[in-house]
Amino acid sequence: MDSEHIVKQVDIIRIKDNKKILIKDDIIDEDILEIFINKKKAFQMVFSMTDTKALATGFLFTQGIVQQKTDIKAIEFFKTKNQCHITLDEQAEKRLIQFTKGHQIKGSSGGTLLQEQTDPFSSRPARAEDLFTITYDQVLSLIQMHWDHSELFHKTGALHSAGLCTPIKMLAYYEDIGRHNALDKLAGDILLKGIETKDKVATISCRMSLEIIGKIIKTGIPIVISNAAPTLSAVRLADKAELTIIGFARNSLFNIYTHEKRIAHHR
Repeated sequence: MDSEHIVKQVDIIRIKDNKKILIKDDIIDEDILEIFINKKKAFQMVFSMTDTKALATGFLFTQGIVQQKTDIKAIEFFKTKNQCHITLDEQAEKRLIQFTKGHQIKGSSGGTLLQEQTDPFSSRPARAEDLFTITYDQVLSLIQMHWDHSELFHKTGALHSAGLCTPIKMLAYYEDIGRHNALDKLAGDILLKGIETKDKVATISCRMSLEIIGKIIKTGIPIVISNAAPTLSAVRLADKAELTIIGFARNSLFNIYTHEKRIAHHR
């Protein structure tokens, strides 16, 4: 992903030990993305100008408007206008109409919370032969890989991120100024590329609120690792949806909040 173009240098004044220093600082840029669906403007959002098709697709997917790749007949991004034009099939367009008529809840992370996420999930226990596990050491290794990938965060301090991993390596890494956008980019890439998720791990840089966990559940990823905390509602949702939540992962420590069965001390 080419993201260097979204970083600009500006002149700033830094005060250190009561002394004024004139320096150049790296600042992240942002803009407004307009999403047109079947030639009509449907949504707009503030975003970091990378992975735009994945972001637009993932947003529609995590909101339940798009349910499979074939729902999207065409998608095109016009960079000069910051417009993403998507053509949906008839069934997906009907879901869009229902979505816009519904009473959506604004989430704590700035995303839109689906009402269904607040309703109880039916229990879906995994069969023993399908149970995907990772080790303690792999949990800590993956969150360290995520940190090592976060070069633009280290440079600017202004980005959230989401990673898609196997137990031993990071397959893809998504960044945005919005934590919900980073998760939508992950979800959109999974949908567009047809990635199998039952043996993957998500790593994220943000607190795990209800809408963030709802997006992870949509992807079918069974384990999510964050260096931050979950909310109680998110833990309850993950427990019902058979998602393993790991929080406060850093150095040699992490907390397992749900479904410990996927986290093994040794292979």
